[in-house]
Amino acid sequence: MKISTGVPLPAEGVQCVASPCVVVDLDGTLICGNSLHMLVRFMAAQLRRRRGFWRLLRIGGLLGLRRLRLISHTGMKHPVHRMAAESMSEADMENFVSVLGAALNRKLLERLDGYRRRGYRILLASAAPDLYLPRLTALAGFDGFIATPLPASAGEAYTETRGEHKRDLCLDYAAREGWTIAVVATDHPDDLPLLLLPGISRLLVSPAPGLPEELRRRGLDFEII
Repeated sequence: MKISTGVPLPAEGVQCVASPCVVVDLDGTLICGNSLHMLVRFMAAQLRRRRGFWRLLRIGGLLGLRRLRLISHTGMKHPVHRMAAESMSEADMENFVSVLGAALNRKLLERLDGYRRRGYRILLASAAPDLYLPRLTALAGFDGFIATPLPASAGEAYTETRGEHKRDLCLDYAAREGWTIAVVATDHPDDLPLLLLPGISRLLVSPAPGLPEELRRRGLDFEII
């Protein structure tokens, strides 16, 4: 029986070789800073200019509650992302991505360019929302992204793209594309499940305290850039 997959099948006897892939974290790795903090500053400036004082007060209230530890980090950032989705135009989003672009880690980009020239694919993977990651992926010239889907409505449960869940999503994405994860670039201990993948190279970008020590304790090689 002939099965149509929409993808040309390799000639008989030809072995398919998976493309190596670099998984890159966003905050503190690809960009020098935190995209949520940058989004809040961008939105606050926009709302002041447009006299959006109610949303501005809501953002201030959420930040205050978080500072007092009365709500979780997720409980603070989810409403902020929803307000961004509701209040920012396409032009606003393009302008914000330009702000992120100005904060890209140039040293890391040079390393990634070297990987690209050797045939590697680049996958941006972050707990940030899919609100602005598609545009940032295009701006950076990467091959794909994984983000936290923004729920359709406020209060709807969702799972952030971090930890083991992020690792599993990256492995699934790579398998679908015919890639194999060869390098992981990150700054954060949340990505330890990815860093523990066997046979990979590990790039630590201005790593958080304790992460290099944890990898040394496990007998794993890494490079700090």
